Amino acid sequence: MTKVLKYDNVLTTRVSNADFRAVCERADEEELTRSEYLRYVARMVADDATNADRGGVLLDGRSMRKLSRELVKWGHHYNQGMHALNSIKFALEHGRGDLEWISGKLDECALLLAQVEEGRSEIASELDALEDRAIVGGD
Repeated sequence: MTKVLKYDNVLTTRVSNADFRAVCERADEEELTRSEYLRYVARMVADDATNADRGGVLLDGRSMRKLSRELVKWGHHYNQGMHALNSIKFALEHGRGDLEWISGKLDECALLLAQVEEGRSEIASELDALEDRAIVGGD
């Protein structure tokens, strides 16, 4: 059974057809009613003075999931690259590992760190795309 919240205050506003469709679509995507969605947006801006001054960006669930997956992948590759570098350091400190082994490990590090850079670039692109999808504030 759905819990119905009763609020005494009502806001009324006029919006363009495009804005109305955008609110409806985003609310549907997040499985919220229009009222729940608009309350969330209002609280997001009102609760953060800095955000309210510059306008806010409400991230949809799909964008957050994409960014989260990329950050996890980025962190994994970074961690693996550092682990490989540490194994080289350990081997050198203890007189182990030949030039071929070290060369292979350095190639592995370069590959993993290149993947980190690729992930960083993808995240930067995602953030740039989110800027274009701002639904609160802005110019």
